[in-house]
Amino acid sequence: MFLQNISKFISNYRYEQATVQSLNTVKAAFLDFFGVTYRGMGEEASKIALNTVEEIFSGNFNSNLQASIIGTDIKTDVLSAAFVNSVAAHVLELDDGHRGAQIHLGAVIFPTALAISEAYNLTGKEFLEGVVVGYEVGILLGQIVNPEHRNKGFHTTGTIGTFIAGAVASKLLKLDDEQTLNALGLCGTQAAGLLESDHGGSMGKVLHAGKASYNGILSAFLARNGFTGSGTIFEGNEGFLKAMVFDDDAEIENFSLENVLKGIGKVRVRDIYFKKYPFCRHLHSSIDTALKLKASIGDEYDHIQNIAVKTYSVAAEHNNYNPKNLEELKQSLPYAVAISLVVGEVSVDDINQLIEYGLLDNYSTVDKVNSIKNLARGMILISDDDLNRLYPSKRPSNVIIKLDDTFRNGIFQNITLLPKGDFENPLQLRDLIDKFKSLNPLYNVKNLTVIDSIEDYTMNYVVRKLNE
Repeated sequence: MFLQNISKFISNYRYEQATVQSLNTVKAAFLDFFGVTYRGMGEEASKIALNTVEEIFSGNFNSNLQASIIGTDIKTDVLSAAFVNSVAAHVLELDDGHRGAQIHLGAVIFPTALAISEAYNLTGKEFLEGVVVGYEVGILLGQIVNPEHRNKGFHTTGTIGTFIAGAVASKLLKLDDEQTLNALGLCGTQAAGLLESDHGGSMGKVLHAGKASYNGILSAFLARNGFTGSGTIFEGNEGFLKAMVFDDDAEIENFSLENVLKGIGKVRVRDIYFKKYPFCRHLHSSIDTALKLKASIGDEYDHIQNIAVKTYSVAAEHNNYNPKNLEELKQSLPYAVAISLVVGEVSVDDINQLIEYGLLDNYSTVDKVNSIKNLARGMILISDDDLNRLYPSKRPSNVIIKLDDTFRNGIFQNITLLPKGDFENPLQLRDLIDKFKSLNPLYNVKNLTVIDSIEDYTMNYVVRKLNE
C-alpha cells in the first residue's frame, strides 16, 4: 500500500536526518509564515473565522490542550487555533508554495505544527521534525496528482493539504506506523477544495487551508484513539487518484507509485517559493515583467495604447476584467499587470488604498485608479502554445506594450520565465525580513531571533516570545 510507506517515513523521520539547507529553508518559511499570518489576522475573513469559532463555543475556550491565535492574546483548543491561523496565513495571498506540486504548504503546515507543539510544549527540534515531514509529504503528493488534479478543478491546498496536516499531526503526536496510516486514510476521505471558490471571488479559498489543518489534526487524534481509516484511500478502486485525479484506468496503470516511493525523504524543501506580491502566484511572472517595462516607460503610462500578455493557459484563464471584491482582484491578471504599470510594486496597504479610492467601484475621481481601469479593460490576454509547453516547469509571461505616437511610438516587450521568489530566482532572507517589516511595521523584529535557534527552546517559549 502506498500510504503505508508514507506512514513509515513519517513515523521514522528524525530531526538529525534534515540537512542544514532544509532547516534553514523551513526557518525562513516559518519567519515568512508568521509575518504573513500576524498581518493576515486583521483581515475580514480571519475576523469572521475567529468570531465564528467563538460563537460556536460561546466564548468558552476552556480546554486541557490550548494553543494561541497568532497576533492576539487568545488561546483556544488546538483545532480552532489551527483553523483560524491557517485562514489568516492564506488570506493575503502572500504565503509560500511549490511550483511543481501546485500547492500552498506553509499555511497548512505551520498552524498544524504550532497548535500541537504549543499544546504539548514540545521542543523546537520536535516542531521542526513535524514541519520538514509536512513539506516532504506535501511536495511528494502534490507532484503526483498535478497538473491533472488542478485541471479537474480541485484546489490542492485544501485536498492534499489535508494529508499534509495529517502527516504533521501524526508525527508530533508520535503515532506509530499503523496509527499514522489510519490518520492518512481519514484525511483522504475528508480532502476537499474546489477552485471555483478561488475564481468565484469568495472567501472559500482560505477556508480550504483552515479546514485542511482542522481535518488533519482531527484525523490524527481519532487515529490515536483507535479510529480506523482506509489504507488504500489514495490508490484504491474508489480512492483519491481515481476519483479526483485520473480520468480512466489506463492513466493509473501507466503511473508507477513504486517509482514515486523512491523519492520519499529526498530533500525538496529548498524548492519552495516565497511570494512578493499579494496576488495569485500564476500572476507573478506577468507582474515581474510589467515592472521591468515600467522601469523603461516610468510614469508615462497614459501613453500606452494597448497591452498584450502572452502566457500559459492557466495564467491566461485569470481573465477577470471587472473584479468586484478583494478576492476577485487577487485573481485578476489584467488588474495585476495594470496596477504594476501604473503604481509599481504594491503592498497590501497600497492595494487597500486603491480600493478606498474606488478601484472596485464603477466610478472614481482618482486619476491613477482610472488609468488602471482603462489599461486593464483594454488588455489582451493570449494563451501561447510555446509558453504552454514550458509550463509547469516554468511559469512564463511575455508582456508587450504599444506606446502612442506622441511618446516614443514604439513597442516594448519583456519576458519572465520564473517569477521572483522561486528557488532559481530566490528572495534572500533580508528580502523576507523587509517583507515582514512592511506587513507589520509596529512589530519588534528582534523577537524573530528566537527562530534562528528554535532548537534550543520549548515551543511554549517560542510562541510566547513571537506573540509579545
